Amino acid sequence: MRTPSCLLFSTVLEGYVRSNRDEAGKSLYDERRKMLAGLMMSEAEPWEDLPEDVKERWRRKCDSAGTPGDAAEPGRSSEGRRR
Repeated sequence: MRTPSCLLFSTVLEGYVRSNRDEAGKSLYDERRKMLAGLMMSEAEPWEDLPEDVKERWRRKCDSAGTPGDAAEPGRSSEGRRR
């Protein structure tokens, strides 16, 4: 059985991790978003206007950074890449 202080710590830690994932995904998205003007591409939506599933894809890209292979989901090319 978990003690109340253990549950509180677990909840705080979960919120911290979620916040870090969100911030990392947003930073990567914003970095790539700024590059679009130099590529003569139309402006991308601000992070706040993106659907939650799109935000989660950017978070996963950060989660898998530093691991072998591409961060893209199997069977999908990453955003901006054309085959």
